[in-house]
Amino acid sequence: MAETPVLITENDITIAADVEITGGKAVILISGWSGTRYGPQRILWRTAKALAMTGYSTLRLDFRGRGDSPGNPNDTTLDCMIDDVSMAVKWLKINHGITDISLVGICSGANVALGVASLHKEVSKVVCWSILPFMEDKAKAAKQGTPRKQMLIGYMKKIFRIETWKKLLRGEANVGGAMKTLAKDKEGNDLEKERKKSKRIITKELAGYTGQILFIFGENDPEAAGSGAFFTEWAKKNKIAYQIIQIKGAPHNFYTASWTADVVEKTSMWITEENTRG
Repeated sequence: MAETPVLITENDITIAADVEITGGKAVILISGWSGTRYGPQRILWRTAKALAMTGYSTLRLDFRGRGDSPGNPNDTTLDCMIDDVSMAVKWLKINHGITDISLVGICSGANVALGVASLHKEVSKVVCWSILPFMEDKAKAAKQGTPRKQMLIGYMKKIFRIETWKKLLRGEANVGGAMKTLAKDKEGNDLEKERKKSKRIITKELAGYTGQILFIFGENDPEAAGSGAFFTEWAKKNKIAYQIIQIKGAPHNFYTASWTADVVEKTSMWITEENTRG
């Protein structure tokens, strides 16, 4: 069975989604802040295909104001995005009787996934790719992780390696990507940062979460150390079952075919295992 495009509407809000119903359990795949339902390198689409082959139903959605969903993108907030995924959870339950749902989100989409898990008992598993701490926790996470200066030192060391020059000559070294990683603030400007703040304290509301969480980070994501340390401490403190996987050599968006394939494989295996305990 192939994916089917659908429109999900609630309270005058409409979101576009692609759905494939293949079984009694479902996975909702969630893009990042400004992404679409395909994800970078079509990673969300690839993961949906892998999961559908195992008998899981899948749903990929565009947030309001993104992709094929109507709305003003400048009005979208983190809480709006949580509402959009909540609409999808309810739609799967009402239209297909599905009450066991996993969520997979990348970057801000991972924050959205945790926000949805705090609201719906149907969510049994959450996979967070390259998650950043919630805005109110950024300062604490930065202290726990690797400062950007250390990342710069790491990149400078690579410049003087013979292997790096060989990659440059073969066209395999992504110099532009490395520089963007160092220079870019993934949270955006001040206005975007405000829109990424939730009116709730989601980490506190998730304190009693009885499901399971998988965190996947790229080894070369400069935010991974701080974010991983923060969520590890949080999960242990709240006795939440979790696991952390690192993709060797990968940056924030896992932008090569091999990194993407590794993330897809590890995600689908973890979701489909019956006893994934952290």
